Amino acid sequence: MDSDIEEIKSRLNVVEVLGEYLRLEKAGANWRSTCPFHNEKTPSFMVSEEKQIWHCFGCGKGGDIFGFVMEMEGMEFQEALKMLAEKAGVQLQSYSPRKTQEKSRTLEILELATKFWEVQLWKGTGKDEVLKYLRGRGLRDETIKKFRLGYAPKGWRNILNFLIKRGYKIKEIARTGILVQKNNSADYYDRFRNRIIFPIADYSGKVVGYSARIIPNGDESQAKYINTPETEVYHKGRILYGLDKAKGEIKQKGWVLLMEGNMDVIAASQAGIYNGVAVSGTALTDEQINIIKRYTSRIKMFFDMDNAGETATKKSVKACLAKEMDIQIINLPFGKDAADLAKDDPGKLKKTVDESLGIMEYFFQKAFQKFDKKKVEDKKKIAEELLDIIANLENAVEKSHWLKKLSEELETPQTALTDSLKKISLKNRVKKKETYNNQTEPINSADKIDVLTQELIGLMFISPKSWQEMVEEVKSGKVLLKDKLLNLMLEKGQKSNFDFDKFIIVLGEDQNLRSKAERLFFEKKYQLDLNNNLKEIIIEEPLKKFRDCFKKIQKEIQKDKLSQLTSDLKLAEKKKDQPAILFLRQEINKISKDLKKLSE
Repeated sequence: MDSDIEEIKSRLNVVEVLGEYLRLEKAGANWRSTCPFHNEKTPSFMVSEEKQIWHCFGCGKGGDIFGFVMEMEGMEFQEALKMLAEKAGVQLQSYSPRKTQEKSRTLEILELATKFWEVQLWKGTGKDEVLKYLRGRGLRDETIKKFRLGYAPKGWRNILNFLIKRGYKIKEIARTGILVQKNNSADYYDRFRNRIIFPIADYSGKVVGYSARIIPNGDESQAKYINTPETEVYHKGRILYGLDKAKGEIKQKGWVLLMEGNMDVIAASQAGIYNGVAVSGTALTDEQINIIKRYTSRIKMFFDMDNAGETATKKSVKACLAKEMDIQIINLPFGKDAADLAKDDPGKLKKTVDESLGIMEYFFQKAFQKFDKKKVEDKKKIAEELLDIIANLENAVEKSHWLKKLSEELETPQTALTDSLKKISLKNRVKKKETYNNQTEPINSADKIDVLTQELIGLMFISPKSWQEMVEEVKSGKVLLKDKLLNLMLEKGQKSNFDFDKFIIVLGEDQNLRSKAERLFFEKKYQLDLNNNLKEIIIEEPLKKFRDCFKKIQKEIQKDKLSQLTSDLKLAEKKKDQPAILFLRQEINKISKDLKKLSE
């Protein structure tokens, strides 16, 4: 397994792997980006091509390509290993843990089901009526094939029987979400029946779920669209429809077209707009915004402008502003959605996208169209609507500009609007602080020892002499620490020649320890300068710093012991246990002397 890991890392460059998710820019000998794991304005996410590791100075996360993929994709180590092995063209040694095998089977079944429904559309019972409908919506055959649309025929067990004949068990098929369990019994039936199938893929193009539309003149008592429920591979809040096909174009153009439905993405693609994705009828989530942020910070929103669409747009705008995204709104002609416009006039669709408005300009137009500013009640409503958006703007100059404009348009003193804005802004700040910042508790002795131990490990990584000395200290029995990484360093130090790069190889597939080691090395080796460039830290006399740190740890350990002995002494005195009192006083005196020596 260790050889697999090193073979993959030798073939894949960390910059290329991370570059598929992030917009990296050169920063001296290294690369940088805004961190995908927390909100920040100034890039503090650094990638070392020399060491093949990454680190964020803002949130403290770091590691190698495996740790990054695990974090971004929510994968277990073995899943990330398999994915990166495929990318690197490395044949993995035999390994098939149950969880990974189950997920692999789920993806196999979904792929086979997709092919089955594609065949039903082109050669089966859907080839006449359903294909005619799709072509009538303006879709060309190559577009239908590109997005792998299919048809689930009438009947209760079509896909179920097909997959059972291919050797899959009912429980395996049920895990994909394409079956429904009948009244909590052992009986199952097809979830999708007489519906057009829209496969939903993850960022890499693997089918993870479906959205299924009722066919024209179908059973109108049924929901127009039904979707796969949440499964081990499908989490709707983390999926953006069409991202697998659009990600390259998004990075190239520097912006993403965010739409409401699957048909909008498909029709826009056919019209020549290839950087579109859809939220598939759900509210835009923080996770989806974070995914978009991997590729761009610029969003053009293209939602239906009925009441529901406008409400969704406003919610999405607020969520994006909280993540410091640059947003524009596309103002659709009345009664049209993106798919309709793409069918009727592809050129007009492109023109409409090009003429997108900045968010404040858009909401100002809407508010003053909706209400009469000459009426007092309407004036209050305009102010409420627009201040609610202005409060979410991060840039102070921009915020001041729009506040002044609102004051002029409403012929209302700016001070009155500022007071209302302060109340809204305060609510937003409190809410943001509660959700983002964790409550911090007073540092106790154990916490101090842990912090100092991390410092000690970092010093050992950059100073082989310190590492060697620590091994000797432990051999002499002076200190025993419970940190797993430190103990492995002491155990494997000689074998790895007290070298960080060789030690990482020794750690093998323990991703948690690898990430921790790489983070501590990076934090001790590099820092950000005043220009936000990565700068190597030059530590004068690292051995002396190591010894000072080691002495502090010993002091904290002794203070911890002293505190416990003092507590025990009070208890012994209360019980009048003379032998215990005598022993404890002797131990307290001994530790007090040791602490005095350590303080000298």
